[in-house]
Formats: sequence, C-alpha cells, structure tokens
Amino acid sequence: MKPIVIVVLLVVGFVRCMNNLTPQNTTTDKLTIRTGTSFNMCAGYCKNDYVFNGTSVTLAQGSVFLQTQVTPRSCQSTISQARWNDIKALANLDAFSKVANVLGCPDCTDGGAEYIEIQVDDQKYRVTFPYGKTIPGFETLVDTLRTQRNAFKNCP
Repeated sequence: MKPIVIVVLLVVGFVRCMNNLTPQNTTTDKLTIRTGTSFNMCAGYCKNDYVFNGTSVTLAQGSVFLQTQVTPRSCQSTISQARWNDIKALANLDAFSKVANVLGCPDCTDGGAEYIEIQVDDQKYRVTFPYGKTIPGFETLVDTLRTQRNAFKNCP
C-alpha cells in the first residue's frame, strides 16, 4: 500500500511542477517587439519608435530634445500574418536576453542609435546598438525589422 501512495504523490508532484513551468515559446505566447532609432544631434523628428504587436504596427515620432518645436505624432499600419510569423520565428527572448544591453557606443559622434526590445508576457529585454550596425547572432532579426521600419518611415 505504501509504494502506491508514494507513486501517486510523486506523479501528482511531477504534474504540478510541469504546470508551473513557463517556457518562453514566442510562437504561442503573447509577443510584442519594439524597435526604433534616434539621433541626438538632430532637429525635427529624430526619434522613431515602432511597436509590433501581431499584425498591428504603431509608429511614434518625436524629438530627442524637449526644446525642439515638433509635435509628437503617432500612426498605425499593418503587416501580413505571414510577415508577423517570420518575425516571431526570429524573436527568441531566452537567447536575446544573453546579449549585453548596450553594444558599442550608440549615438556616439552623432552616428545614431537603434534598439530592439522583445517582450513575452511580462518579461522583456532591450538591446541598444549603434545605428547601421547589428546584434551578433540576431542579424536576420535586425535586417527584417529594418526592412519593416523602412516600409513605414513616417506618419502621414
């Protein structure tokens, strides 16, 4: 009788542990990707922030300096489900979070800065890097997001 009770307790404990695990599978979990560029020595709309959430893309444009007389603006667009699936396949939060938060010297000598932030549920991680450079191991993600940003450069 005791061996049966022990086996039942072990099985119940194992099942409860398995239910508490939260794997970071970005193909099924809630995924949001933020990306953008900024240039500190610039007048006008020098900061562009994009939020990819499913097939919805939001662009927020503004100034880096508060004293610059530009009115912040925001607009939305969409991407295809196939494109979103491609982006999701490239966004691995576990691997991405192993990269340093800052690579190189973003916006040094007014070269500009780029960032990518991956968020799955309430966990997020951002990497900032010099404009035009890349994130080692995530070159395809960087290129894909740049292509999407270039397709939606300005709010009308």
